[in-house]
Amino acid sequence: MSKSIHPAAMRDEERALEVVEKNTDTSWAMFQTITHQQERGFEKTRPTGLDVQKQGADTSAIATLDEVLVEVRRNNRVCPLPTVWMRVHALLPNKPPHLPGVPATREEWSRTPSLQKRARLREHIEWAASQGVLPQIHEVLRALPENKWHHMGE
Repeated sequence: MSKSIHPAAMRDEERALEVVEKNTDTSWAMFQTITHQQERGFEKTRPTGLDVQKQGADTSAIATLDEVLVEVRRNNRVCPLPTVWMRVHALLPNKPPHLPGVPATREEWSRTPSLQKRARLREHIEWAASQGVLPQIHEVLRALPENKWHHMGE
């Protein structure tokens, strides 16, 4: 049974909300179905069929340039200390003359600002990527203990 009031017969406040009841049995059945679905909960989680990388797996072979750059800036790092950095620099193949070197002498190290050192390291990492040796450089840099890094403010 359906109840409906013609809009012209209603006052202004009644016209603001119009409720039309069409079939209470159908509405109640729909409500019960939804309630039972909610009470049943969700299906248990199943393992995925996708090949997921295990935690702690070696990811150096698939590291991107951005990931390596994030790694070398972690903990406010600037660059490796000079002796370590020289070994990393020596691993770079086909070094062009325009590629800056490591600030090697104590005087050059103290005169070179931290941001410039960081920029040089970035150039070295970008060169490693262009030469196909980024995974090897990443592996070396990732293995360095924190005390072998120069940090901002040091």
